[in-house]
Amino acid sequence: VIPRSDRARVVRARKKTGVPRNLLLWPETVEALRHVPRSGSLVFYTREGHPWIRTSLKTATDGTGKYTMVNAISSMFSRVLKKARMHVPAGTGFYTLRRTAATLAARSGDPFAVQRLLGHVNLEMATRYVQDVSEQTDRVIDNSRKYVIRTTDTG
Repeated sequence: VIPRSDRARVVRARKKTGVPRNLLLWPETVEALRHVPRSGSLVFYTREGHPWIRTSLKTATDGTGKYTMVNAISSMFSRVLKKARMHVPAGTGFYTLRRTAATLAARSGDPFAVQRLLGHVNLEMATRYVQDVSEQTDRVIDNSRKYVIRTTDTG
């Protein structure tokens, strides 16, 4: 349910780790979601009416079954890249956006918030997602410098 306020949140545990996440939605997101027709417990479904990520039972000819994950988001993202004729490095997919988001979030300077945002159990795992953020490294080096190099104001 989207509240009438523009300060809505999504509170959900990450399925992979069980780590709870409490995420603020931008006012623009809340407004856009108000206009999306609802037809179930989720907000978005595929054209066929399935959740974008789901588990499907595949039955073999011998009658045995195997559960597999169907990720329609990744499939659609790959088709969009191909249709747009975008040339991206091998291995680039929808999940790459998670790493990009983690890198941008790391620029906030709060690694623990990035950890919670990603739903990771520990900080070490979160740092694997973050690409080198040179500005942050520069700030750390400059901050350390003031303790090593003492300057006097001759002013």
